Amino acid sequence: MSVEKKWQANEKKVSFARGFPGQLSGWEAARGKEISHVVTIEGRSVSVIVFTDETFIIHAVAHLSPADLILALLTSRSLLEAYYPEAYMLLDGHIAEDRELQRMARLENIIGAVRNNLPQIPELKETLKRFLEEQG
Repeated sequence: MSVEKKWQANEKKVSFARGFPGQLSGWEAARGKEISHVVTIEGRSVSVIVFTDETFIIHAVAHLSPADLILALLTSRSLLEAYYPEAYMLLDGHIAEDRELQRMARLENIIGAVRNNLPQIPELKETLKRFLEEQG
C-alpha cells in the first residue's frame, strides 16, 4: 500500500511542477520578453531563463526529466520564490510527502523481504536481532 501511495505522491508532485505558476509552455510564449537571469544547473543540461515580467522557461538540451524539472525549480528558488511563494510552499509540501512515503515504502519492502525469507532462512531472525542490538 505504501508503494502505491508513494507513486501517487510523486505523480502529484511532478504534475504540480509541470504546471508551476509563471512557467511558460514553450519558446513561442517567450517571444519579445526580456531576459533578466539565466540559471544553469551544474552537471545537468538544464537552464532556467527568468524574464523581467516574472515568467520563466526551463530549457533542457534533451528531454526534461521530472527530476531535472524539480531540480530546476529548486535551483531557481532564490529568483522566483518572491513572485510565487505559495507555489514554492506547495512544492515543498509535495516533496516532503513524497520523501516520507518513499521512506515508508522502503520499510514495507524490507519487512516484506524478511517475512518472505524467514521460512527459508531460519537463522535470519537471530541474525536480525543481533544486528539490531549492535545498531543500538
